[in-house]
Order: sequence, then C-alpha cells, then structure tokens
Amino acid sequence: MKKQFVLLLMALLVCGMMVACATEPVPESAPDATAEVPTYEALTLKMGHSAPVGSTLDVVAQSIVDEVAAKTDGLLTIEIYPAAQLGDENVMFDSVMSGTLDMDFVGTPILSTVMPEFNAVSLPFLFKDVEEFFSVVTSEEFISTTNAIVNEKNLELIGYPNGEMRGLSNVKHEVRTPEDLKGLTIRVMSGSMYTDMFQAMGAITSTLAFGEVYSALQQGVIDGEDNGLNMLDMMKFMEVEKYHTALGHTVQTNPLVVNKQVWDSLPAEWQQIIRDAVKTQEDNYITGILEPQIAASKAVCEENGVNIVMELTDEEYQAFRDSVQSVYEKYQAVIGDEFYTFILDLVESYR
Repeated sequence: MKKQFVLLLMALLVCGMMVACATEPVPESAPDATAEVPTYEALTLKMGHSAPVGSTLDVVAQSIVDEVAAKTDGLLTIEIYPAAQLGDENVMFDSVMSGTLDMDFVGTPILSTVMPEFNAVSLPFLFKDVEEFFSVVTSEEFISTTNAIVNEKNLELIGYPNGEMRGLSNVKHEVRTPEDLKGLTIRVMSGSMYTDMFQAMGAITSTLAFGEVYSALQQGVIDGEDNGLNMLDMMKFMEVEKYHTALGHTVQTNPLVVNKQVWDSLPAEWQQIIRDAVKTQEDNYITGILEPQIAASKAVCEENGVNIVMELTDEEYQAFRDSVQSVYEKYQAVIGDEFYTFILDLVESYR
C-alpha cells in the first residue's frame, strides 16, 4: 500500500510539471546578433546649374544638398558648380547624358532639343500662374510620364523643385502689347520654341550665350532679354535695362536630372532621400523662396530706376495670347499628339 501511494504521488508530480511547462510562455527569439546592418561607402557627386550664386535656383540646389548630407550622415556629398562653371546649359546636359557629370538642373527648353515632348512645358501662356504650374508638374502622373521619356536618354528625372514666370526686360520702352515688341531685338533661350514665340509676338530674336547678355545690352547688340525679375537683379541687367514687364508668357523651370547609371548605382535608401529632399523644395518653393526673392529683386530694380509692369490688363494679356496661336499649331506636331493632348488635359484638370 505504501509503495502504491509513493507511485501515485510521483505520477501527480510529473503531471504537474507537464502542465506548468505547457502553460509557461515560450520566450521570444533573441535578436540575431550576427544580422548585418547596411553600411555604405562615402560618395561624392557633382551637380551643375547655370544660375548665379544666391539665385532662387541656387538656393534650391543648396537646400537639397544640405538635406541629403544630413539624412545620409554625411556619407553622400553633392558638390554644386553654379553659374555655368562646367559649361553652358547644353554642355552640362550632354555631360549628364554621357556620364561625365552626375546631376544637373536642366531648363526645359534644353531638354526639348533632345526630347521634343518637353516643348509642351514651354507653350506660351499655358499656365496662368506658378501655383497652377506646380500643381501639374509635381503630380505623380506628370512625373511618371516624363520620366518614361527621359529614361530612354540615360537619365532619371527627380522632380521640378523650382519655377518662375518669365518676363521681358528691355532698354527702349515699356511693353504692354505685341505692337510694343516690333523692331526690338530680344535675346531668348536656346530651343526653337522661344524663338518662334517671340517672333510671333513681333520681336526680332537672338540666341547669344547668356554670359554675353550684359555686354550685348550695353553695346546695343540686343535691345532686351526674356527673363524674370530675379535674373534682372542677380545678373545686374537692371543697370542697363530700365523697363520690365512681368509678361508671364512661360515658366522658367529646371528639373533635376541624374545620369541613369549613377542613379541606379545608389542605394534605394539614398534614392529616396534625394527624392524627399526635392519634394521638400517643391513644397516650400513658392512661399519660402520665390516670393521673398521676387519681392527683394523688385525693390532692388526699382531702386535702380527700372519701370516695372507687374500686371497687364485682361485685354493686353489676351492680345499676347492671340498673337501666339500659331505656336500651338506648329508644336502640336513637334510634341506629338498624344503628349500634347496629355499636357493640355492635365492643365485643364487642375483648373
């Protein structure tokens, strides 16, 4: 009997231990101490642009560079070469496509010399203001569509972090109607769109290098140039040109493009950091950079005796729009019906 009692007690102890083991929580697996944390080698990229130091474009470029450096703990350094130090816009664009320059802010008229679809962005009086412009070009639909085009040219288009309505400055007289442009020789950017646009409005056009504009104005080689108030101030053109009209005929924008091999070689994390930095500037640009700079440039130009027309009447504005309808007719074929319709419909959808 005693022996049976001992056996029963042992059986109960074993059952109790089994129940305890079954109800005891299973400890979570300890982190794998051998798991590798991604490590990246330090890298330096070169970025070019044609605008002067301190201009809206240069401020945007520096802000992007600073954010990228901060978010990569200084491992990714981007060196800026402003004011066309690496060559004019065409030279830098060719360099990015070939891979001798890593990244560049390229004006859409320069892009259009290789990819005619980009003429659509410069169509005269397409955008009523910069707010409408940014609504369109920063949309996912527009970015993905244009990137499909630039990818074929060994490029990655990151975004449109800057944009300013272009104006017209000259040494002769106030311009309010197309009639006022007749007989004036106006320097315009490279790309046939600007030549055709200003000739349609009645001007004689010249495409001399941007670096030669100041002396050409002084010497009477040209009478004026197509630019915004910021450049009128930054390039000291206001010392020679005493008339400026905020015509708003098109938007000056320089999307950031990167050589495709360089872009594809970057870690995905760094790619996203660059995209985020560009997006930061897109979101901040109008109120944080453009409006303060335009106000400051306007004050400087007025102090230097420049007569500034900031707004045309509805009738004056419509007269300019009517004068350039031939440009739309010509460039629909150049741009291609599909992309031409896409951009016009996209603009209309944001109104």
